[in-house]
Amino acid sequence: MSGVVLYVLLPQLLDLWGQVPNLRSLGVVALVLMALLQIGSWTSAAELDRVALPSLSRFAAVTTNYSANAVSGLLPGGGAVGAGLKYRMWAAAGTAAGEAASALAAVSLISLATLFALPIVTLGFAVLGAPVPQSLAAVAVGGAIVFVAFFALGSVYLTTDKPVRAVSRVVERIARKVKRPQLTEHAIIDARDRLRAALGSRWERALVFAVGVWACDYFSLAAALLALHTNPRLSVVLLAFLGSKILAMLPLTPGGLGVVEAGLTGLLVLAGISASDALLATLAYRVVSYWMSLPVGLGAYVLFRRRYHDVPRDPSEIAQPMHPFAAE
Repeated sequence: MSGVVLYVLLPQLLDLWGQVPNLRSLGVVALVLMALLQIGSWTSAAELDRVALPSLSRFAAVTTNYSANAVSGLLPGGGAVGAGLKYRMWAAAGTAAGEAASALAAVSLISLATLFALPIVTLGFAVLGAPVPQSLAAVAVGGAIVFVAFFALGSVYLTTDKPVRAVSRVVERIARKVKRPQLTEHAIIDARDRLRAALGSRWERALVFAVGVWACDYFSLAAALLALHTNPRLSVVLLAFLGSKILAMLPLTPGGLGVVEAGLTGLLVLAGISASDALLATLAYRVVSYWMSLPVGLGAYVLFRRRYHDVPRDPSEIAQPMHPFAAE
């Protein structure tokens, strides 16, 4: 399936990689800034792991997260493989199986919840009649405001009952229509309660880092658009960013290779960016967000193995993590 998808998308990929010589037009400063923002995103994810697992050292958290991030991009549907590697590396670092399972479920849930809150917040601004900024500086500032709203929305999710139950009932009705019966009100509330129990009083820090993961990633893309002096619309850029993340999750190609490039380029064009600038921005973003993660992850794994030699290879050696919506 991956071969067929890549064959179909080959012309778009060739067009994209034909822009490599033009990367110099972004400037060294912009490319370095994009790389630093991506490192900030990966490091925020590592700090989120440490919030869920206070006993985990920063070295183990960073090297584990970088390694799992790289592995996730090597295989179609690699997220599960990356999570398995992270789980085994945590075990090698001395984390108890039960703690690792709870932490992995909590981190996965809060990360996905903040990501999928993006369209809710964006549409909320549209409903309230907030003007759509046209300058890129306003796109960056507007993005910051959106991610602050993310934090507020996450706080409501973790600290209140009535609004969450009302939304959960709506989600349950939609889930029945699309034949996803496991997304019931009870399952959503139960997942929230597990998340709250796993994080305890540390939920505020967890939410800050969860938002930081996507905020740094988003601003990496915005930096490319800024360097190209484009004039996009905030709402569509945010939705383009969300679309690229969802496309990367599809188990079609390794790391969404080809699928993300084609989808993000098309969505940026819809945001009002010229086709050539959209291609170049997509290429720069994928270089730092995908291709850079592979050698960084390999280096992190080598460093981890030098300190922790005994990494379990057989999944049966440790208990497997529970899916956030799994039945008891």
